[in-house]
Amino acid sequence: MDNSKTLIIGIGNQYRGDDAAGLIAAKRIKENAPNGIEVIENNGDGADLIEKWAGRNKVILIDAVLSGSPAGTIHKFTAPGTILPSEIFKFSTHLFSVTQAIYLSASLGNLPHELTIYGIEAASFDSGTNISAEVENAINNVVQSVSQII
Repeated sequence: MDNSKTLIIGIGNQYRGDDAAGLIAAKRIKENAPNGIEVIENNGDGADLIEKWAGRNKVILIDAVLSGSPAGTIHKFTAPGTILPSEIFKFSTHLFSVTQAIYLSASLGNLPHELTIYGIEAASFDSGTNISAEVENAINNVVQSVSQII
Protein backbone atom coordinates (compact mmCIF):
# COMPACT_ATOMS: atom_id res chain seq x y z
CA MET A 1 0.00 0.00 0.00
CA ASP A 2 1.13 3.53 -0.75
CA ASN A 3 2.47 4.89 2.56
CA SER A 4 1.71 8.46 1.46
CA LYS A 5 -1.97 7.64 1.89
CA THR A 6 -1.51 6.35 5.47
CA LEU A 7 -2.27 8.59 8.44
CA ILE A 8 -2.02 7.91 12.16
CA ILE A 9 -3.88 10.29 14.47
CA GLY A 10 -3.33 10.44 18.22
CA ILE A 11 -6.24 12.19 19.91
CA GLY A 12 -6.37 13.77 23.34
CA ASN A 13 -5.63 16.53 25.77
CA GLN A 14 -2.20 16.49 27.40
CA TYR A 15 -3.51 18.26 30.50
CA ARG A 16 -6.35 15.84 31.35
CA GLY A 17 -4.57 12.81 32.80
CA ASP A 18 -5.15 9.63 30.82
CA ASP A 19 -6.82 11.61 28.03
CA ALA A 20 -3.28 12.18 26.73
CA ALA A 21 -2.96 8.48 25.80
CA GLY A 22 -3.53 9.02 22.07
CA LEU A 23 -1.10 11.94 21.94
CA ILE A 24 1.62 9.99 23.73
CA ALA A 25 1.13 6.97 21.47
CA ALA A 26 1.35 9.18 18.37
CA LYS A 27 4.60 10.75 19.55
CA ARG A 28 6.15 7.33 20.14
CA ILE A 29 4.97 5.93 16.82
CA LYS A 30 6.26 8.98 14.97
CA GLU A 31 9.79 8.36 16.28
CA ASN A 32 10.05 5.12 14.28
CA ALA A 33 7.45 5.52 11.53
CA PRO A 34 8.59 4.54 8.03
CA ASN A 35 9.00 7.28 5.45
CA GLY A 36 5.72 8.39 3.93
CA ILE A 37 3.56 7.62 6.96
CA GLU A 38 2.14 10.77 8.47
CA VAL A 39 1.61 10.82 12.23
CA ILE A 40 -0.22 13.74 13.82
CA GLU A 41 -1.61 14.77 17.18
CA ASN A 42 -5.15 16.10 17.32
CA ASN A 43 -7.65 17.33 19.88
CA GLY A 44 -10.46 15.17 18.47
CA ASP A 45 -12.60 17.80 16.79
CA GLY A 46 -14.83 15.83 14.42
CA ALA A 47 -14.81 18.36 11.58
CA ASP A 48 -11.02 18.54 11.69
CA LEU A 49 -10.75 14.74 11.66
CA ILE A 50 -12.90 14.47 8.54
CA GLU A 51 -10.67 17.01 6.81
CA LYS A 52 -7.46 15.26 7.90
CA TRP A 53 -8.46 11.79 6.68
CA ALA A 54 -10.06 12.87 3.40
CA GLY A 55 -8.42 11.00 0.51
CA ARG A 56 -6.51 8.59 2.76
CA ASN A 57 -6.44 4.85 2.16
CA LYS A 58 -5.55 3.86 5.70
CA VAL A 59 -6.12 5.78 8.94
CA ILE A 60 -5.40 4.67 12.49
CA LEU A 61 -6.96 6.64 15.36
CA ILE A 62 -5.79 6.29 18.96
CA ASP A 63 -7.85 7.84 21.73
CA ALA A 64 -8.64 7.45 25.43
CA VAL A 65 -12.11 6.08 26.17
CA LEU A 66 -14.36 5.43 29.13
CA SER A 67 -16.69 2.42 28.88
CA GLY A 68 -16.59 0.98 32.37
CA SER A 69 -13.97 -1.64 31.45
CA PRO A 70 -10.85 -1.90 33.61
CA ALA A 71 -8.31 0.88 33.09
CA GLY A 72 -5.80 -0.06 30.41
CA THR A 73 -8.21 -2.22 28.42
CA ILE A 74 -7.61 -1.78 24.69
CA HIS A 75 -10.71 -1.62 22.50
CA LYS A 76 -10.17 -2.08 18.76
CA PHE A 77 -12.74 -1.16 16.15
CA THR A 78 -12.74 -0.96 12.38
CA ALA A 79 -14.86 1.19 10.11
CA PRO A 80 -16.62 0.33 8.04
CA GLY A 81 -17.47 -2.95 9.62
CA THR A 82 -17.88 -2.44 13.34
CA ILE A 83 -20.73 -0.72 15.09
CA LEU A 84 -18.81 1.94 16.97
CA PRO A 85 -20.25 2.41 20.47
CA SER A 86 -20.55 6.19 20.74
CA GLU A 87 -20.91 6.11 24.52
CA ILE A 88 -17.24 5.23 25.04
CA PHE A 89 -16.05 8.31 23.09
CA LYS A 90 -18.28 10.65 25.08
CA PHE A 91 -15.75 13.16 26.36
CA SER A 92 -15.56 15.36 23.25
CA THR A 93 -15.67 19.09 23.95
CA HIS A 94 -16.45 19.86 20.32
CA LEU A 95 -19.56 20.26 18.21
CA PHE A 96 -19.40 16.60 17.30
CA SER A 97 -17.33 13.66 18.46
CA VAL A 98 -15.00 11.09 16.91
CA THR A 99 -17.91 8.66 16.49
CA GLN A 100 -20.11 11.27 14.86
CA ALA A 101 -17.25 12.24 12.53
CA ILE A 102 -16.90 8.62 11.41
CA TYR A 103 -20.61 8.22 10.70
CA LEU A 104 -20.85 11.59 8.93
CA SER A 105 -17.77 10.82 6.85
CA ALA A 106 -19.25 7.44 5.89
CA SER A 107 -22.53 9.04 4.85
CA LEU A 108 -20.62 11.57 2.73
CA GLY A 109 -18.65 8.77 1.07
CA ASN A 110 -15.22 9.98 2.20
CA LEU A 111 -14.41 7.51 4.95
CA PRO A 112 -10.91 6.08 4.50
CA HIS A 113 -10.85 2.64 2.87
CA GLU A 114 -9.42 1.23 6.10
CA LEU A 115 -10.07 2.98 9.43
CA THR A 116 -8.85 1.35 12.64
CA ILE A 117 -9.64 2.85 16.03
CA TYR A 118 -7.75 1.94 19.19
CA GLY A 119 -9.55 3.07 22.34
CA ILE A 120 -7.47 2.93 25.50
CA GLU A 121 -9.62 2.66 28.62
CA ALA A 122 -8.75 5.56 30.90
CA ALA A 123 -8.62 5.55 34.68
CA SER A 124 -8.96 9.31 35.06
CA PHE A 125 -9.60 12.44 33.02
CA ASP A 126 -8.72 14.71 35.96
CA SER A 127 -6.61 17.82 35.42
CA GLY A 128 -2.90 17.21 35.31
CA THR A 129 -0.26 15.44 33.27
CA ASN A 130 -0.01 12.16 35.20
CA ILE A 131 -0.80 8.97 33.28
CA SER A 132 -1.99 5.93 35.22
CA ALA A 133 0.24 2.84 35.15
CA GLU A 134 -2.47 0.79 33.43
CA VAL A 135 -2.83 3.33 30.65
CA GLU A 136 0.94 3.64 30.25
CA ASN A 137 1.14 -0.12 29.73
CA ALA A 138 -1.73 0.00 27.23
CA ILE A 139 -0.03 2.83 25.32
CA ASN A 140 3.07 0.67 24.97
CA ASN A 141 0.95 -2.24 23.68
CA VAL A 142 -0.88 -0.06 21.14
CA VAL A 143 2.40 1.47 19.92
CA GLN A 144 3.80 -2.03 19.42
CA SER A 145 0.66 -3.18 17.57
CA VAL A 146 0.55 -0.14 15.29
CA SER A 147 4.28 -0.36 14.61
CA GLN A 148 3.80 -3.94 13.41
CA ILE A 149 0.94 -2.88 11.12
CA ILE A 150 2.89 -0.09 9.48
